[in-house]
Amino acid sequence: MKKQKVKQAFALVLCLAMMLIAASGCAKTTTANQSASPSPTQQTASDKQEITDMLGNKVTIPKTIKKVYCTSPIGTYIIYTIAPDRLIGWNSKMSDEANQYINESYRNLPALGGTMGGQNSFNTEEIIKLNPDIILDFAYNGEVSDMVTQLSKQSGIPVVTLDSSLAKTPEAYRLLGKILGVEDRGTALADYAQKTLDKVSSSVAKVPDSEKLRIYYVESADGLKTDGTDSMHTEVINFVNATNVVTMDTSSSGKGTSVSMEQVVNWNPDVIIANSQMGGNEFLKTVYNNKTWSSISAVKNKRIYVPASLPFNWIDRPPCIARILGAEWLANKLYPNYANFDLKSDVKAFYKLFYNVDITDAQAESLLNTTSGIS
Repeated sequence: MKKQKVKQAFALVLCLAMMLIAASGCAKTTTANQSASPSPTQQTASDKQEITDMLGNKVTIPKTIKKVYCTSPIGTYIIYTIAPDRLIGWNSKMSDEANQYINESYRNLPALGGTMGGQNSFNTEEIIKLNPDIILDFAYNGEVSDMVTQLSKQSGIPVVTLDSSLAKTPEAYRLLGKILGVEDRGTALADYAQKTLDKVSSSVAKVPDSEKLRIYYVESADGLKTDGTDSMHTEVINFVNATNVVTMDTSSSGKGTSVSMEQVVNWNPDVIIANSQMGGNEFLKTVYNNKTWSSISAVKNKRIYVPASLPFNWIDRPPCIARILGAEWLANKLYPNYANFDLKSDVKAFYKLFYNVDITDAQAESLLNTTSGIS
């Protein structure tokens, strides 16, 4: 009997020992597995990415961009067309007329200032408060404003710089599509822009030198402010194979450069383009009854044109994405025998794709005929 009890006790002890060994092994395995597993921070992928902007700068930005501040209307309007929900504000308040073509959800975004028209000021406090993920800047000839650099330093927000030139518009759309995570939209807008610019370029290339027109660009009610060939504000004139009569250096001015009536008479332009947002409409109302201007070819032949400006100007102020349509319009105005486009259909298609607004035939015709009374 004693032997049996001893055997039972021994078996019990052996069983307990085996259970302890097994438990110890499990514990070691669990510990080993735990130490091999990545930490929570290792499991979370970085939320940053490095991109190369259009000036070749390497910029570290968030992978997901939800909010964008643009330093000028050039950028603001391009963001409005590609991803309006990311836009934190306009640079200045939109007019009631422009708002007819703007989606109601974005009409009352705050005005945050920017670098435009010689009036350079940011509402830095409000911009920081709205906390955009990136600052978008557009540079002409690779020049970045010191104000933009300072804003980035004050806010700690990275700056992505794009090229503002007309020919680079498709490239800007493609890069923004990638940065904002809307590549399909960026590609659609880029393709449309490229197709239109190629169409205009190939059409005006057929114009012989003997038919090339000389243009004077008006930026004031008296007609004596302008911009020369060195300015971003007259890029469309060069693009449509016309000659800007103003060859003097005007690049230092943000609001146009003053010239004399004597200079305009000597230049004797074939065509005058007048910016409605810089006094062009007022100029148009008086110029045909002004004896001082009567000797100029453009006036004698009634060839003064005012580009549409709703919601954004087709030629300038700012020189934005609407220039895609403006180049087509101006080429047709200057060289109808070579650039014979279906402008009404193209205007409707552009406004639908870029602004997501359906316009009527009457609205399209109104936009195309802003020079009332001019034959």
